Amino acid sequence: MKDILQSPFMQDLIAGTLVGYLKFCYKTTRWTIEGQAPVEAIWDGKGPVVLMFWHGRLHLGHASWPRDRGQPVCVLASMSKSGEVSMKINTRFGYHSIRGSSAKKSDPTKQKGGAQAFRELIRWIRGDRDTGGRCVAMTPDGPRGPSRVMTEGSLKLSQMSGAPLVVLGQSTKNYMEFKTWDRMRIPLPFSRGAMVWGVLPAIPADTDETAMEALRLQAEQALTGVTDRADEILGLVPQGAS
Repeated sequence: MKDILQSPFMQDLIAGTLVGYLKFCYKTTRWTIEGQAPVEAIWDGKGPVVLMFWHGRLHLGHASWPRDRGQPVCVLASMSKSGEVSMKINTRFGYHSIRGSSAKKSDPTKQKGGAQAFRELIRWIRGDRDTGGRCVAMTPDGPRGPSRVMTEGSLKLSQMSGAPLVVLGQSTKNYMEFKTWDRMRIPLPFSRGAMVWGVLPAIPADTDETAMEALRLQAEQALTGVTDRADEILGLVPQGAS
């Protein structure tokens, strides 16, 4: 059974089914949006940008970034078997994928496939003269957690590219929640939804280790803040407090 589930055919089937379901949910959700004006300025500026949302809200992220206006998006997919499905899902949503694991707090290159993946992310986010910068979307507590604890990979990417950090909190009133490390949520259709944006400046190139830790905590708190705010808009108890 395991071999069947990991076959290319089944992975395509799972990815296609999930993408179809999520698109249906997005279209039937009535969204309330906060804090989008600064992000619209980033879209219009066509520069590099790092987008972050917590791993537990991964299946809401595809509803956020406009393909017809925002920068082209690349997603970091893990080297695991589940990463194959994630890559197929990203492709169906029109996103580029780079395989590798999220960066460790101490060194963004010390993980499976990390060094090569990080170099590819840098090349991607910088873009070129014709297209301008691009977007890298990351779940900075993935793929293994702990939940809502940010690694330094996103910040290092910002530091090396000059890209601002965009934090995104999303929630839906109706959802399924799994008993996983990240308490993964899958939206249900015909619901109310909330999308809350925040923008942090690019990490300065000369940031030392002490300052980087302070900025990491600031970004972690900002991402948790917009995520909790999205829950509050819908009358939900913030996930971190429940």
